[in-house]
Amino acid sequence: MEQPLLFFSTGYFVYIGRAVDTVVHEHHALQIAITFEDKIEIISSGSVIKQKAVIIDSDEPHECRTHNNTFLLINIDPESKIGTGLKKTYLSDKKLAALPEAIVEELLEEIKPLLSDNTNVDSIFNMTLQFLRKLSNTEGNEDMDDRIAKVLEVLQQPGHMPLKIKDLSTIVYLSPSRLIHLFTTQVGIPIRKYILWVRLLTALQYIINARAITDAALEAGFADAPHFNRTFKRMFGLAPSFLLKNSQIVQAYVK
Repeated sequence: MEQPLLFFSTGYFVYIGRAVDTVVHEHHALQIAITFEDKIEIISSGSVIKQKAVIIDSDEPHECRTHNNTFLLINIDPESKIGTGLKKTYLSDKKLAALPEAIVEELLEEIKPLLSDNTNVDSIFNMTLQFLRKLSNTEGNEDMDDRIAKVLEVLQQPGHMPLKIKDLSTIVYLSPSRLIHLFTTQVGIPIRKYILWVRLLTALQYIINARAITDAALEAGFADAPHFNRTFKRMFGLAPSFLLKNSQIVQAYVK
């Protein structure tokens, strides 16, 4: 593929393109790295692992050597339902693990034919999410409680969302503690973390739409551009400017 793809949504981001080797770094997100070609090398805790698909625990120092392969990189919030499912399945007693080849190959066979056509970006994103649900054993869907659906509707309207849980709980006639519990159960990510993701995604969407980074950060509720950059880098290990300038097609899904 010629054009790198970058997708953001609440709880994860997905990058598909030529790999960039990294020095030792860490970030709060869980990371899945899948190569389309030769095996990649992951250096962690003094050992070198060569695999086609690996998962790396959150806050684990590591270094990647990708040899300029095309790869799929997925960063997942460790507090999300998918994140906790992945940790339980693959990282209960280790910081880095290989992923099942059969499930990985099934995903690659589905998305490889779509990479030559830019109109397929939504399909690629949705296939990747389905892969994560299958990998983390979180495929079942519950009916959404109307009150949680209302909270999501409010949170997905940048500029109109009250960021305090007390305000949100008043809107849907729930106690703050009940809202926190019900939101996590139904949405799969704690409400405070979801609000942070919405702010990150809102800022990114403004930047994608050619807004200055300072204006975008302020509009999304950050104190300033450095605050936004620090928060983003803490989660993903890279500055937002690096990802955005190295990706030709960027989609941000606030949902």
